[in-house]
Amino acid sequence: MAQNENDKKSNPGFFRKLWQSIRGKKNNEKKEINVYFISGMCYNCSVFDKLNLPHGFKKVYIEWHIPREDESLSEYVHTMASAIDTSAPFVLVGYSFGAVIIQEMNRFLSPLKTIIISSFKNENEIPSLFRAAKKTNLVERVPRRVYSSTEFITNAFNRLVYNMSTEELADLMVYTDPVYIKWAIKQITEWIPGGNIKHLYHIHGTVDQIFPYENIRNAFSVEGGDHLMVIKKANVVSSILDGILLMQEV
Repeated sequence: MAQNENDKKSNPGFFRKLWQSIRGKKNNEKKEINVYFISGMCYNCSVFDKLNLPHGFKKVYIEWHIPREDESLSEYVHTMASAIDTSAPFVLVGYSFGAVIIQEMNRFLSPLKTIIISSFKNENEIPSLFRAAKKTNLVERVPRRVYSSTEFITNAFNRLVYNMSTEELADLMVYTDPVYIKWAIKQITEWIPGGNIKHLYHIHGTVDQIFPYENIRNAFSVEGGDHLMVIKKANVVSSILDGILLMQEV
């Protein structure tokens, strides 16, 4: 038996395998956790560029794509989820309509954490505007030419919500295909939150123009944060994200 052990120790292949095993363990220990970000309706993921994550976490963007006119929310969500590497632990972050998408992903995925920003997570948080749009079937009543007017959409968002220069807003609002806009408005205004999501966190601004803060419960508040606080108050949002990501789950 002792002789066999000596043979192993004198065998270069034995040491090579041992070293590879040690390196593999170290690499696994250093592997970053992917944090997948999905933006708000019409926006690309550049809205998240100013956010910083703590050491050990890596930002990964999932961008919108144009749906079929008759595509269900479930179909769309499954397509977006195909970009996620589920072979390793991951976190989901969704902003506004993107938060709806990641909550739906929780029906078939198991992220370490789910973080919603400037959105809603239960029926009591649904804004009155959405309820009215659903009740009156507003999405179908709006003429198609309205959805087709990129300038009209960006100007409306600017005047009613964001108070940004049209040029700056146009750089963010790049998904303005009329099929996408009509589909997205219908999905977000008619969506009913459901299900008990494990390790769900909510970050919300106190002056959000779309989802009034007075309706929001159990959220990390950002004082003076509006619906574009991911850009305007990126440092504060980053600090809250740090705390959530580094928090040990029970």
